[in-house]
Amino acid sequence: MHRKILFATILFILLQENASAQQFSFASKAVRDSVTRELVKKVNAAVAKPVNEQTLKEWKGACWAMELMLYKPKGFRMKVPAIIKSLHQQPVSFQQSFLEMVITLYPGKFKKQLSGIWTKLGSNKVKTMALEQLALAKKFPDVKVDTVFANSDFYNFYKKRWLSPHPVFPDKKIFLSREFLSGQTVVVSFQYRNRDKPGCLMIRTAEHEWLKDEKGEPYCFTQLARSVTNLPWYITNGNTPQGLHKIIGTDVSNNNCIGPTPNLQLVMPLEESPRLFFSDTTDSYRQYKELLGPLSGFPGLYESYGAGKTGRSEIIAHGTTIPEWYYKNKTYYPCTPSLGCLCSPEIWDASGTLLQSTQQEWVKIISKLAIQPQYLVVAETGE
Repeated sequence: MHRKILFATILFILLQENASAQQFSFASKAVRDSVTRELVKKVNAAVAKPVNEQTLKEWKGACWAMELMLYKPKGFRMKVPAIIKSLHQQPVSFQQSFLEMVITLYPGKFKKQLSGIWTKLGSNKVKTMALEQLALAKKFPDVKVDTVFANSDFYNFYKKRWLSPHPVFPDKKIFLSREFLSGQTVVVSFQYRNRDKPGCLMIRTAEHEWLKDEKGEPYCFTQLARSVTNLPWYITNGNTPQGLHKIIGTDVSNNNCIGPTPNLQLVMPLEESPRLFFSDTTDSYRQYKELLGPLSGFPGLYESYGAGKTGRSEIIAHGTTIPEWYYKNKTYYPCTPSLGCLCSPEIWDASGTLLQSTQQEWVKIISKLAIQPQYLVVAETGE
């Protein structure tokens, strides 16, 4: 009980401090334009150099920036095949950065080159990233069943994902069941399987009803659960995993791209110490299933459990200062994708003044609830 009161108090203080801090210099048009120009300049300089030990750091930074801005330097695509051909000779960290960028900018492309080298890549994770890219091109290479890779969590999650392309989705009414986290307030992020479509954050009260506005309509706050990479949930920097996420507090980020609006800190079942999530650490899977209650029959809701096993971490629910114009031709515009977090839109004017914040709206409402939520659940309820 003391912990819940402390959580609500800290959240209230953060919101009070933030209420008078509606200006954020990084979000101003001048700064964001300047940052964009500098990133483009650094990308162009990096990709003009060969990939070698001396340039790897520059290249990795360029890969991140190209992802963020969805920026394709002139003539860059022509260079990609040769880099892929020798990618297995580079450090695993670069393999991951480069493949992540290629998948982001050119989904389903370069299947000939990847088919020739994917088995030589340096980790189970990176091999699976290559397989996911090939799958987008409808190419599914044979995998020897007696290999370490074939028995890895990464390959098994990949295999299940493509063997079951049409999952059964839970009805939203089930989340109101008194058998699901009985007597608790629950934050529910309903999403589409197609993560290009923004989803909707709702709040289930301790009375097992949807929290409503003054018009009697359930609150529905826009929230994007899409990573800029659009990689699947089990891969680092992929889309937000479905399932239960434990709420461990709130924070104001020091990451300029996230901005100053309070965010919700989350932990997946096996991300850190199991004791953060489970009272009995000897059988965490059984306990997780029991927490789901009437939702335990929906396989997608076990993603957060599996994502913790594959090393995913630091998934939170936050706002944004990323220039929305990077994504003006995308379905999810003006929302901005992240690297796997839940992101609610925020609009800043040219001076860096916050004009509208969906993030702030729902965080403020939660701070006033008598019973603070212990869990956030992400669930796909349609294509």
